[in-house]
Amino acid sequence: MIKRTIIFASFLILFLAGCQSADNSQEENKDTLEISTTIFALEDFISKVGGEYVDVESIYPPNADAHTYEPSSREMVDLAKKDLFIYSGVGMEPFASKAEDILEGENVEVAAIGEDIHLRGESEHAHDEKEHHHEEKAEDNGDIIINGINDHYHSGDTASLEAETTIDEDIEEWNWYFRTEGSEDWELDEDADGPSFETQINDSLEVKLELADADGEVITESGVVDLLIDNHDGESGIGDPHVFLDPVISIQLAENIKDLLVEKMPEHEDYFTENFEELKGQLEQVDEELAQTIGDADHPQMIVSHAAYGYWEDRYGLEQISIHGLSSSQEPSQAALVEIVNKAHEYDLKYVVFERNISSRISEIIQDEIGAESAVLSNMETITEEDIENGEDYFSLMQKNIETLETVLND
Repeated sequence: MIKRTIIFASFLILFLAGCQSADNSQEENKDTLEISTTIFALEDFISKVGGEYVDVESIYPPNADAHTYEPSSREMVDLAKKDLFIYSGVGMEPFASKAEDILEGENVEVAAIGEDIHLRGESEHAHDEKEHHHEEKAEDNGDIIINGINDHYHSGDTASLEAETTIDEDIEEWNWYFRTEGSEDWELDEDADGPSFETQINDSLEVKLELADADGEVITESGVVDLLIDNHDGESGIGDPHVFLDPVISIQLAENIKDLLVEKMPEHEDYFTENFEELKGQLEQVDEELAQTIGDADHPQMIVSHAAYGYWEDRYGLEQISIHGLSSSQEPSQAALVEIVNKAHEYDLKYVVFERNISSRISEIIQDEIGAESAVLSNMETITEEDIENGEDYFSLMQKNIETLETVLND
């Protein structure tokens, strides 16, 4: 088990060094805002709206899976050297709340640019109350404090907890117990040793820590910690984070970016507004083309590797038959796989749609089972090395998506 204290110590050294450089750089008057961001679509929109007055770069490497990517300590240090860190705020980036906490107090403004957007499947209550998905919290019963508890996890995520204690007695045993939600029996984690607990979770879990002395006598135990699964399937009311594929919602994102840049550089308001209006017109054109392509298709159904295309369902009438859930780590049950194969035969579907930044052996098995060809869509989360070399942007990739839809929905 990786000890988070060691990781934090090494990170702190790097971070302080980075902050020193960041503070020095902030002393200079700048004509250009240095911005770090996450999702490729955000990087492209920021670049197009900000133009010559921004220098923006995504911290994601090519082909990263935005659902699961965690930046390195060095990348976190780089964030502290920027003027702005902009992330989506729609639940796509699990590390973002940690980054915000780290950057608090530094000369780096943090903006969740899509936090005011109402997500597909999100309840009104969740929308009104949300601040940041994946916000961390602690469980404290006075004797034991357990840190690192996310407000929710996706199937396949790794939960990493760290315990502190205020008691003075000698502790010989740190016994971590867990059970699935609804179970009455606790199971001892034989691999956990000391104040750290780490596990991959596919179902919601309850966890507790028991401290014992050299004789095995229990000194104290923690309260019960809930590790809750939420795969953004709409049932929990949190919602679908794949807003970047919806050109209409993307207009709202772009406008939020414009407003933020105007706030930072009010002297360039006319420039940013003009760039936004041009971007808005391009997004409206994409909206029209998607509506026509899906509306005129021979059939609306397509098999996709993971359920990233729900906004196309709501807006244009597409029917996605997804193998994985809204998170690419959410795997289907055996019954769900049988249903997918049955639908493929029922609708005589000839393609399985993959994404370049997400590999799926299960999707490949489905493809072999039904004798389908493969097609590729860009989910606008990250792009490939080839895309970078070819100078692709949101609109060229979306045009390729439309061409893929024309093939997949008419064969």
